[in-house]
Amino acid sequence: MDLNALNVFITLYRAGSTQRAAKQLGRSQSFVSKVLAQLREELSDPLFIRTANGLQPTSYADKIAPKIQSSIEQINLALEPEYFDPKNLQYITVHLGEPLMVMMGKDLIDAIRAETSAVIELRQWRKTSNDGLIDGSIDIGIQTLRERPQQLYQKKIASGYGSLVGNKNGEFIKLIIEDLNEYVELYRAIDVKLNPTIIVDNYSVQRQLLADNYSYQFKLESDDSHKAIAVDLAVICSAARRHEAKISWLSELCQKVMLQSIANS
Repeated sequence: MDLNALNVFITLYRAGSTQRAAKQLGRSQSFVSKVLAQLREELSDPLFIRTANGLQPTSYADKIAPKIQSSIEQINLALEPEYFDPKNLQYITVHLGEPLMVMMGKDLIDAIRAETSAVIELRQWRKTSNDGLIDGSIDIGIQTLRERPQQLYQKKIASGYGSLVGNKNGEFIKLIIEDLNEYVELYRAIDVKLNPTIIVDNYSVQRQLLADNYSYQFKLESDDSHKAIAVDLAVICSAARRHEAKISWLSELCQKVMLQSIANS
């Protein structure tokens, strides 16, 4: 059986639609549909059933997918060149948490561009970023270290703390960060009576408001740190891809840029 066809199957299994699979593979939707038809004939199973929510794997597809994925990974590792050159990359996708996007987004793009001419897709971290890392449409992300799906690998790269910044005579601002504190009041660890009267979900807006108001800002260890508001940051990627040369290179680059950007903020 054609190895490329099995790779299409795994991509389709993760993506849940021929359109998304085609985008991830860089091929046409008709190509993916043609390969799927061939696999259905060869394996004597429909493999996927079309539903309102996309393609639903059959029980047979669920059974063989992990084995095929493992086999493909082993073959890719065996064939991977000993020397990795980022200049050969074509596409890079990174997701960052809201404050980090502003703090290090430009520096990260500059650092990546200095080593490769690949297309760079830098987006804000969303709850759906976890799924994108698992299905391979996202290479790497930086967000808080917390409980996540077991298909993800997290590497702690920094510990930071909340520091009070701004004009304490003004109103208290809460910055909402998706997939972190939508329903958690971290500042209550310092003052249970503290209530925000301004709530925003944009770091740049929060910064603009600090001239007349105050809030907590993530910093590395400092004299004004409040240890009760601790946040661990991690580089996050698919557990299946953690040893890929591309992921290792990107992880080290992101860590270096992030630490420098936070230190200078």
